[in-house]
Amino acid sequence: MKHLMALSCLAVLVFLSAAPAGAEEEMSAFHRDLIANLEATGQKLISLAEATPENMFSWRPTKDVRSVSEVYMHVVGANMLIPPALGATPPEGVEIPENAFALMKEWETTVTAKADVVAKLKESLEYAKAALASIQDLDAEVTLFGPPQTKRAYFFILQGHAHEHLGQSIAYARSFGVAPPWSRPMPAGDGGGE
Repeated sequence: MKHLMALSCLAVLVFLSAAPAGAEEEMSAFHRDLIANLEATGQKLISLAEATPENMFSWRPTKDVRSVSEVYMHVVGANMLIPPALGATPPEGVEIPENAFALMKEWETTVTAKADVVAKLKESLEYAKAALASIQDLDAEVTLFGPPQTKRAYFFILQGHAHEHLGQSIAYARSFGVAPPWSRPMPAGDGGGE
């Protein structure tokens, strides 16, 4: 009986340890969780940009800070430029210069029309999700800015960056009377609301 149980346990262990075909292409739980969070944050940025009137894309609370469109394009820049620095294939059609921050600044000042900004937000979100999924050696250290950090740390920086500028964009939008679409009460009979 003991021998049969030992063989059964061994068979189960062998079965569980055998990697299915294509397992090397499956994402880790960390990748899935981070990408899902980036997706949620990105969709909020996109829906807020879509809810913002075109004439408010040049609005800024003071002359010394980014405008609405510049904030969104700053997020686009991070989404498009951080993953290649971590080893992902660069976005199609984007040639990344040695000083990627200069390209980010250029995008912030030249892509300003609402339709273009929203399209770039969508494109950058899709790119970032796919690019992050392709980066596997998360414990490897790289230096993009500041001290050397792991690639995993830069994943968190990218995610935190999106959240930071989502908060900034919410504050901007509320300043000129736009409520984030996801925070508006739902009409009665539509599953909730006030």
